[in-house]
Amino acid sequence: MSIGQVLPEFDVELIRQRGLKYKELASAFSYPKDEELCLEYDRLFRSSEIWIYGTEHTAENEFQRAKELSDISGFYLAFGLQVDKERPDALSCELEFMRYLIYKELYAFGINLRQAEEKARICHDAQKKFFFTHLYPAARKIAEALISQGGNFYSTIAKEMLEFLKSEKKFLS
Repeated sequence: MSIGQVLPEFDVELIRQRGLKYKELASAFSYPKDEELCLEYDRLFRSSEIWIYGTEHTAENEFQRAKELSDISGFYLAFGLQVDKERPDALSCELEFMRYLIYKELYAFGINLRQAEEKARICHDAQKKFFFTHLYPAARKIAEALISQGGNFYSTIAKEMLEFLKSEKKFLS
């Protein structure tokens, strides 16, 4: 019996492609190794008013920011993760977390087909909640700020991310 027979809506290839896209975007918004991109990254995210941290775009005050950071960290801890050298609301961390949840969803089906549906649904539900509560609102604002800068690697990748997140919004709805 295959996964598709148990869960007809489970499209392994689609889910795998989503995971790869999140991995690509997380890498693009991590601190680069290329010298030219380092200069661009520093100019945009360290010297200007574009924050790479989601709560800087979504929280109205320090109390709300602390609550959101705690909630994001709670998501990570619930799945056995902890951010090491970055804030939990860093765009790259949130994108990587979505990739991790997708990986866990796929992995659940490889363990035990009886328990697979329950474990996969837990991961899918976490994706949905994290996406709509934290990632999408912040990433959309970060992308819009980057797109308004225009003409650089990050504005191009921001457009790509925004299109992908719009498709994710439909997929997760």
